[in-house]
Amino acid sequence: MSDRMSEQSLQTRRIARLLGVESTDLDYLRDVPEDELKVLHDQVARAVFAGGEKRMAKVAGLSRSIPAPLAGRLAERFLPPLVAARVAELLEPERARDLVGRVSVPYLADLAVALDPVRSRPVVRAIPPQRIGEVAGELFARGEHALMAEFVTSVERPALEAALAVASPRDLLTVLPLLEWTDDVEHVVEHLPVARVREIAAALTPSELADLVVVLGPSRCEPLLEAVDDATVAAVGAQLVGRRDDADLETIGSLAWLLSDDQLERVTALVDDDSLVWLEGR
Repeated sequence: MSDRMSEQSLQTRRIARLLGVESTDLDYLRDVPEDELKVLHDQVARAVFAGGEKRMAKVAGLSRSIPAPLAGRLAERFLPPLVAARVAELLEPERARDLVGRVSVPYLADLAVALDPVRSRPVVRAIPPQRIGEVAGELFARGEHALMAEFVTSVERPALEAALAVASPRDLLTVLPLLEWTDDVEHVVEHLPVARVREIAAALTPSELADLVVVLGPSRCEPLLEAVDDATVAAVGAQLVGRRDDADLETIGSLAWLLSDDQLERVTALVDDDSLVWLEGR
């Protein structure tokens, strides 16, 4: 699935939830650009909740006067996630921090799908990293990679570390291309523990590792290549040579500086004749 289609799928599902219909009912929106879908979502949300702002504010105010354990139980039982998301955006961050520990992780995951990443930023940043990690695990299990990517700029570094720590190697392979490479993302990826890098390298096929090398770029993929044997490095290189598109060509050129002469020889031994002729002509 392309990055664009992943983002469109997320926005379409959000609009469907607002309208109370199945996302498949909105298949005619499939070719609408991402930015236009986001605008449409906001317009639909304003129409759906028109006139309800005072009621939402009252619910938020009521939650402040009820003990947190009771408020959490009442919210999960009586507030649909779509409504709870609008209420959560009106809460003081400290109160939201208290309440998220009183409701279930699946309910929080449902709520996260309905939250606006920008409006909810103060609330999301108040949530403890451990809880963020628990919710991230639920969202990864549901395949909500595009949603996770949307919230990258809404969380601080410890929460981002907690979220990526629970991602499987294939979750990372899916979500990393969707991320905005902020300083925090750069830091977290650069400082992945050696054991974690080895786990990722061991779990992915050479083709998948080649995908990840393209996503990370040569400057970030060196620890990944150091975590596998020469035969796997050669297989990754051969995968990249076999594709020969513009993105892979740039990666191949930069990657060559990281490989030993022996590794480069292994790469050339694995490619087919057409690729070898092409490679020798570069």
